[in-house]
Amino acid sequence: MRRALILGLTGLLIFVIVLDFQSTTETPRAVPLYITVTSGPRATDVPSITPVPPTALPTATLNPTVEAVALTLTQMDVDATASAPPLPQPLTYTIQSGDTPFNLSERYGVSIEAILRANNITDPTRLRVGQVVSIPVGIPLELVQPAPTSTVPAAMVAAASYLTATPTRIAFEVGNITPVFGPPPQSVNGIAFDSVVVMPEGVRQHVREIYAQGHALGNNPQAFSKLGDSTIEHPYFLGRFDDGPYNLGQYNYLKPVIDYFSGSFRRESVAVKRGLHTWSVLDPMWATDPQCLPGEHMLTCEFRLNRPSVLFIRLGTNDTGIPESTDKSLREIVDFALANGVIPVLGTKADRFEGPGNINNDIMRRIAADYQVPLWDFDLMAQTLPGRGLDQDGVHLTTFFAHDYTRPEALQRGYGIYNLTALMMLDMIWREMYETKF
Repeated sequence: MRRALILGLTGLLIFVIVLDFQSTTETPRAVPLYITVTSGPRATDVPSITPVPPTALPTATLNPTVEAVALTLTQMDVDATASAPPLPQPLTYTIQSGDTPFNLSERYGVSIEAILRANNITDPTRLRVGQVVSIPVGIPLELVQPAPTSTVPAAMVAAASYLTATPTRIAFEVGNITPVFGPPPQSVNGIAFDSVVVMPEGVRQHVREIYAQGHALGNNPQAFSKLGDSTIEHPYFLGRFDDGPYNLGQYNYLKPVIDYFSGSFRRESVAVKRGLHTWSVLDPMWATDPQCLPGEHMLTCEFRLNRPSVLFIRLGTNDTGIPESTDKSLREIVDFALANGVIPVLGTKADRFEGPGNINNDIMRRIAADYQVPLWDFDLMAQTLPGRGLDQDGVHLTTFFAHDYTRPEALQRGYGIYNLTALMMLDMIWREMYETKF
């Protein structure tokens, strides 16, 4: 009896001990992740994430304070930036017709480089009307923050002809040339010189500004380009002044400008095409010359190949019955030239191929006045010539192959006067280029 009682008490004691042991034993849990901040000299060091077995964790670290870790990281960031001075906010500006990096720089007192950097512009010739740009007024160049990179899909960029990449331009160096400018004539065929070569003071100032911008972009100061239809194609338009022979006679004062722009007269522009319309100039479909790259329009191509400082524009004959389109397209062409630092010269025409009236010439005169760019008003000279200087088709000019301005017929033939007055315009532009200070 006693033995049975002892065994029962012993079993009860063992049962109580087991229950007590189980109630104090913690069930194993999944391995947690604990953040340990690695100290270092930079605020950008990333905290390491280390799995720690439960058996290695001291009791004090089972529940680390997340707020303390976050506070440490925040303090590191504050310490790293506390010494940076506050910068003024850049201005925003919407590009208007005629705006260029050069005149924006002059207007706001900000370097061209700062404007380009603030807007991530790698090619300054690609400013577009309506584009919103940042002007970092009062911000040192080294602190100008570039704009976020565009996320436009590559296919859309390729489809936009005005975004076509242009190779880096190299500045041309011209020697110390001191030209001797002879006085221009007071009139030609009884028409006042200033009525044909239209460059009042406001235009002259703008020419100097455009040329300065083109110089900064690396345009060739001794190159001009041609844009137009068959009336401006080689060799009829100016070509003889490179190839010779010619005799300027009483207009020999023009010889220096011929020497200065040597090579441009004979050059065949990729922006000259028979039957060309104003609306097709900026359409890549019409840039059919093998030298042009995919996506380039003819003017992008011509500027890339020749890098001119001056552009003769002779269009409008083939734009019949669409004055609104002609006006819009010509303005876009002028905008493109100005954005490239190229001086656009608008030339009026002798024909009335668009129909009665003189609407396309009037459009050119109005645009030249609006943009303050040179106007070569050949239409006025045409009225002094037999048959307005036109051949039998009423569009093309009568030729003057001799290029001898000592002969009376030189001033009675379409191309005789056409080429002479174009030289006079180029000479007056050159004078302003020479006076430009950098």
